[in-house]
Amino acid sequence: MNLFFTSFFFVLRASTSLAFQLPRGVERSSDPLPVRSTSFGRFSNFETRRPIGPLKSSRLAANKDSVENDATGFPIALPTLNQALLLWLVFISGSRLLESLPNLAEADTSSIILNGIFFTGSIFGLAKTFAKIDYESLDDLDVNSLAKQAGRWADANTVPSSHEQYEVATFAGGCFWGPELHYQRIPGVVATCIGYTQGAVERPTYEQVCSGSTGHTEAIQLLYDPEVVSYLRLLNKLFNTIDPTLKNRVGNDRGTQYRHGVYYHTDEQRCVATSFIDETQSQYSDPIVTELMPAAVFWPAENYHQRYLEKGGQSAEKECEEMVRCYG
Repeated sequence: MNLFFTSFFFVLRASTSLAFQLPRGVERSSDPLPVRSTSFGRFSNFETRRPIGPLKSSRLAANKDSVENDATGFPIALPTLNQALLLWLVFISGSRLLESLPNLAEADTSSIILNGIFFTGSIFGLAKTFAKIDYESLDDLDVNSLAKQAGRWADANTVPSSHEQYEVATFAGGCFWGPELHYQRIPGVVATCIGYTQGAVERPTYEQVCSGSTGHTEAIQLLYDPEVVSYLRLLNKLFNTIDPTLKNRVGNDRGTQYRHGVYYHTDEQRCVATSFIDETQSQYSDPIVTELMPAAVFWPAENYHQRYLEKGGQSAEKECEEMVRCYG
């Protein structure tokens, strides 16, 4: 019976870990606005700035009836379900190992070995859950990824407004895999990064954000050439892939970590976004609840998330019209 419960918790822990990796739904959208092509290059220097205004007092929602953001988050990372299950496994298997020590000669050898494996594996697994993301190991600009550079900005606690001749934009549209591929396909978008923003915990991990306790939302940060693509077109892309009247929900994804938002880096972006949302509201009977707030520090996601759908075989070619699928 003891072996049964140990195995049960081990399977439950593994199932929970896998559940965090399940792909989420992504909706296809059209983007009829005209564009022209551009070429890519390497980038080096950048300008940085703090968020516009005090972040907490500047939290706005496009829905004027909902000024307060209910996803503030805890200032420290709470234990995840995965960590709780691993702690339970450490306790159970460790206790049984200690119980068998006084009668080691008479104890069941196979049970000792199995508990030892569970105990050792749980210890290593638990330690791994506390590991932080190594931003310097993330994809770089040589593959049109902004991840490594975004990690440097985050480590410096800065919010960039530009990078050489390019501008920076940040959006949230539910599961970040799909929005990244949508933006990769737009001419003038020269690099992308997916990660976490608008939360209370520094250097969050995917599991922590998925717990819903950190206040972050899954988001995408990108570099774009304003000579090639307008900020207005980027806004159109976001609103064509979401229902802006659904709070904390995009498609089948539900929770504060999937809330949608426009996080502006400059006063110009704020003005364009405000006018766009006001004009778009006339298309809906329900109020738009997409967040409109100043950009905060953007924490890149783990490297396996970066360009996930492209790495899985979906095309990131400019103007590609293939359906964006929620899997590689």
